[in-house]
Amino acid sequence: MASKLLNAQANAPGATQAQIDALAEEAVNLALGQPPSAMVASLPLPASLLDDIPNDPKLVQGKELTNHILVRNMYNKDEESEEGWAEDIKLDFQEESGKHGKITSVVVMSKEVGGKIYASFESIEGAAACALNLSGRWFDKRQLQVEFVSDASFMAVSTS
Repeated sequence: MASKLLNAQANAPGATQAQIDALAEEAVNLALGQPPSAMVASLPLPASLLDDIPNDPKLVQGKELTNHILVRNMYNKDEESEEGWAEDIKLDFQEESGKHGKITSVVVMSKEVGGKIYASFESIEGAAACALNLSGRWFDKRQLQVEFVSDASFMAVSTS
């Protein structure tokens, strides 16, 4: 995936040599297991890269790509005891996931089980980059699961 990302973005219209050089450095970092920086998310992604996402074994299958994602297992509500813990998790999530694209909304489902966080990105590419980065990763002894959610599902959660 990193080499496909490198090839696709390096050939993006309007990419400067500095962007291409930075992207090459990002590819090395990805190969070493480091998460991508905001630089990767800032370059345009061709639609062909998005074609591989529905087939990625780490992602929940059968979902249409949207700019909204649901991340499960981010926290255990029964283990959280500090005042304002949900807001802290929201801010941490926004900071880390914002490296993949502009986030327009984050909802922490603090009263439900499953450690669920819903996020809406400005673009499908941002949501996809975040989903690929988080899905299957381990966080505090929990494996993260990510799926795309419909506009209607996200709106129902964000207005409740």
